[in-house]
Amino acid sequence: MELPGLLLCLAAGLGVAPFLEPCSLLPAVPLLAGGGWWLLRRRRGSFLLLALALATLGTSLYQLQISPPKGPARIESYAGAEPVTVRGKVLSLRPRDDGGGSIDLEAEGVRSAGEWAGVEGRLRLVVEEGMPQVRPGQSLLFRAKLRAPRVFGTPGEFDYVRHLAFRRIFATAFVAVGSEVVPLAGAGPSARLEDFRFRVGAGIDRAVSAGTAPLVRALVIGDQAGMSKALRELLARGGVSHLFAISGLHFGLVAAFLYLVALAVYRRSETLLLFAPPRRALWVPLLPVLFGYLLFTGAGLPTRRAFMAVALGAILILVSRRTPPLRVLASVAFLLLILEPLAFFEPSFQLSFAGVTGILVLLPRWRPRIEGLPRGVRQAAMLLAVTLAATLATTPLVLWHFHLLAPAGLLTNLLAVPAVGFLAVPLGLAGGLLFPLWPWGAGWLWRGCAAVLEGVLTLVERVVALPGLGGRLLYLSPSLSAAVALGGVALLLPGGTRFRRLGRVGAGALAALLLAWPVPDVKGVSLTVLSVGHGDAMLLSLPGGRHYLVDGGGLHGERFDVGERLLAPALGRLGVRRLEGVILTHDHPDHRQGLCHLLEQFPVRGFVSALPREDLHESLREALFVSGVPHATLGAGWHTLVGEAGLVVALRVPPQEGEVNDRSVAVYFRQGDQGGLLTGDLEGEGVEGLLGEGIPGPVTLLKLPHHGSRHSRPELLLDALAPQACFVSVGYGNPYRLPAAQVVTALEARKIPLFRTDLDATLRFETDGQAWRVSRWRRGLFR
Repeated sequence: MELPGLLLCLAAGLGVAPFLEPCSLLPAVPLLAGGGWWLLRRRRGSFLLLALALATLGTSLYQLQISPPKGPARIESYAGAEPVTVRGKVLSLRPRDDGGGSIDLEAEGVRSAGEWAGVEGRLRLVVEEGMPQVRPGQSLLFRAKLRAPRVFGTPGEFDYVRHLAFRRIFATAFVAVGSEVVPLAGAGPSARLEDFRFRVGAGIDRAVSAGTAPLVRALVIGDQAGMSKALRELLARGGVSHLFAISGLHFGLVAAFLYLVALAVYRRSETLLLFAPPRRALWVPLLPVLFGYLLFTGAGLPTRRAFMAVALGAILILVSRRTPPLRVLASVAFLLLILEPLAFFEPSFQLSFAGVTGILVLLPRWRPRIEGLPRGVRQAAMLLAVTLAATLATTPLVLWHFHLLAPAGLLTNLLAVPAVGFLAVPLGLAGGLLFPLWPWGAGWLWRGCAAVLEGVLTLVERVVALPGLGGRLLYLSPSLSAAVALGGVALLLPGGTRFRRLGRVGAGALAALLLAWPVPDVKGVSLTVLSVGHGDAMLLSLPGGRHYLVDGGGLHGERFDVGERLLAPALGRLGVRRLEGVILTHDHPDHRQGLCHLLEQFPVRGFVSALPREDLHESLREALFVSGVPHATLGAGWHTLVGEAGLVVALRVPPQEGEVNDRSVAVYFRQGDQGGLLTGDLEGEGVEGLLGEGIPGPVTLLKLPHHGSRHSRPELLLDALAPQACFVSVGYGNPYRLPAAQVVTALEARKIPLFRTDLDATLRFETDGQAWRVSRWRRGLFR
């Protein structure tokens, strides 16, 4: 089996690992299969044992890396309800543009129950506002509750737990203000390289305006933390985000510069020239310098990939062995995944390797035609070809991770790549080299770098403003994502042999089939209760592919947009291509906030509420105006939304007076003998009013009102309706301690099962009219 096949088997094992339950016996499988392959390697079919060994090795490595290390001396063992005092050494800082940020620490000690204990392990400290003045390598103290990282448990969400595990972080903490963090006096920076990197960043901030300083920092030291959300969105829509992450382009420029300097020195020595040709002898001595540059820029995944490729290439040149570039790239990917298996799921890893693969595969096919062009347009055509090849290869991944289609990149990169690569990067790096000797001169070089970047930003802004080039958010279903990915595979597969040509045709045909395949219809009714923290968001799905979203959740603060980060990705992953309607039960933040992004970016046919548009929150009014979604205001009483044989959806609007929670719209739905009731945030008076008006049919599934608060008097509903099951939408560890203990006791006394999003994650209730079936979102599937 060749190296690409070995890499594919390892990647397949990693890819399926998140869907599998942990198994203590799994690590033995790759050893047994590998041993069997070695004994039978000369026999036909033995490669299947090798494939099994690599696939199970990938799965085993994933399960080992995702689980926190065990032991009482680990920092994560102190996670709990009681605050502790932590001493730790700063590894890195990520300031936000709003003044807050996060600090990654190597734990050194913990004070709990009045005693200090030495600990090991990493944790992430989140500072809400006022980042403390600390540096990498410096020790600090803080007091807070330690928590194990958690995900919401919603389809399509960013896997924060895996993201931290890749960085070997298994505990988090939170402080409201930076003054709660105490830098230890006399505990100066211990990491000289990190300290120098920090001082270079501070020098850039002093020399360059606040608007462009984050871009210069990103190019020179690989620090993107200071970029505002608006700036990141502009770069993403302009298709130039990759230029501001230290990657193979920047690393290649540095390597080429060092090689040319070393070559000029080497050629002055007759002894060296007689000893070995410079092409063979120079690259290996340059590796320590390039490794230092790797560390200086933060050692990101794309930079590690570039360094490993250069190192492997240097060794191959030294031993005079010719190896195809794709084989070198596959070797680097294989080694990286063995050393860092969770890197497989990082967007930077996937995009880096996909972009380079696209260039290496497609550019040789296009080169003969490009070389036949006139000299004046040849270089521009080559640059366009490189951009197009990388774009085609990375588009499926960009859509999967970021849900963004950015056609502007094909134009912006024609000027942005040479401007950034051959002007901004050299100026920025020259400033970094000059800074220790002549800070004033370094400042002028950085200002020149900033001037180039300001021109690039102006170009991006103008191109993005052109019709059709502003970028578009697309929340694709898994089948559509697979179709796009297969289209990319069909494009990138080599077409030399008949078998390869058949593979390209087959992948293309399957992609076309997936694109044309109709959305499967369901015969029953389902209610998907999305886990969005302490808020409500429920998807009611009816036969005929009709979907209604009831509320949109929302968290305190504006940094985390539930609609952008949870709702829209979840709808895409669930295969929802459009919504028949969005129903707002009442205008409270934990029900409204997530709807704004959804209304602006997702196809919605109508919006329903009990309030006229002028009485809605300003953000919701703006979203309705921008999206042009029709708004229907319902008066008091029951309204039939869907009335068919055996299928009913009705809304009950209470009088819009008194306490806001008691104005909540109730949603009733029924198929056959099974009915569900969604009660919003009704309090006791609202519940009495709902029962007094009567409910259109049986209620076998009940959403507890107001997140299970005892003030909602849910026992009235339980006694009057006698539901078979209840559920509640609550945030994990919410400060209100909901659902209330009295409510849980009342359900237990009546032997009614309770499902809750804080413990069960996203829930799905399905019925064909005979009974409810419940499943929970676990490991990427409803189970």
